[in-house]
Amino acid sequence: MTATTESESGVLHREAISLPLFRPISKPPPGPALQPKAMAESPAAGSPLTVQPIQKLDLDLLGNGDRVVVRTANSTYNFEMRDRHSCKVIPGKSSARTGEAVLMGGTNADASEYTPARILVGGRVAYQFPGEATAVLTSVVESIFLVAAGKPA
Repeated sequence: MTATTESESGVLHREAISLPLFRPISKPPPGPALQPKAMAESPAAGSPLTVQPIQKLDLDLLGNGDRVVVRTANSTYNFEMRDRHSCKVIPGKSSARTGEAVLMGGTNADASEYTPARILVGGRVAYQFPGEATAVLTSVVESIFLVAAGKPA
């Protein structure tokens, strides 16, 4: 995300604004796909949120309130999950469309095969706005982060 600020000489500059919950990383550590047990271990209400970097994400494991942050080669996307696949998408670019959408899945690393209900680092993410004939396909995914919703114990 960027902001425009004015310097002492009156020249406008664009500055990067870091997201408060996420620190930039060069590459996510190699690891297994997110397992259902990891989802069940989400923090209790009132405790700090846990941000999990992951390589693969099965969308069927997501629930209401979970957030998926996908960093691609060109942008960062925040998907605030409503249920299994319904979400509010908030792209990192102010010119990109924000709104309710369906998180459909993605492609494999060489974009030759569609992976329904699954997104992977190295692939692309597909989401679709209601009433539209075509889906939005992101650029190549560099990292995926899951912020599981806090559920009371």
